[in-house]
Amino acid sequence: MTAAPPPPPWTVTSVVERSYLMARDNFAAFVTISLVFNAIALVVDLIGLGVLGAIVHLACGVVSAICLTWGALQAMAGRKPAWEAMFRQMQGPLFGRLLLLGIIQYVAIGLSAIVVIPPFFLLPLWAVTIPAMMVERLELGAAFSRSADLTRHRRLAILLTFLLVVVILIGGSLVIFLLLGHSALGQLIVWLYGSVAATVLQPLSAIFYVLLVEEKNGASVSQIAAALE
Repeated sequence: MTAAPPPPPWTVTSVVERSYLMARDNFAAFVTISLVFNAIALVVDLIGLGVLGAIVHLACGVVSAICLTWGALQAMAGRKPAWEAMFRQMQGPLFGRLLLLGIIQYVAIGLSAIVVIPPFFLLPLWAVTIPAMMVERLELGAAFSRSADLTRHRRLAILLTFLLVVVILIGGSLVIFLLLGHSALGQLIVWLYGSVAATVLQPLSAIFYVLLVEEKNGASVSQIAAALE
């Protein structure tokens, strides 16, 4: 009989707190990234480009996640990531591969919600694909495999963390709608709130990657971040 794995050295609430503090301490840089890509997605939505608009909207979410993941890894190493440096990740040699990875991942998780495999399975399974590829220079398939390996025995805690953050953020949106309704001002505030919320939600993958690599491979956050230089 296989022994049960030990509990993780971190908790759901400690990860949520860490993500919040990171977003707070790097707010100007993080929210600049989020606002730019959310603005592009908003303009595309307003124009109404159909399928093309949906693709652009999806790509904006992935690019924002890539930039904020890089920034989060830098922040955990004790550096102060600037928004310009985060934007420059779009010029990096791995950007095309990271973009393809993110699009495949986001589409698969989205489709799983209406097809066969519950998103509650894929979300924690692939929680650290982007930082794994970014740090370890992995190919597409290897990034998914690495995430599956790192998250083994930790997926329930990872899922609960994401769900807690999402529930909190949705609660904030509902409060805004209750106060302002569906007016133009209300929609603008919700859009701004969504940009701020992304600064807490999107760095979670980087945080989990560092925690899991520290736990399972013994690497320090400085060693992990050094691979990005």
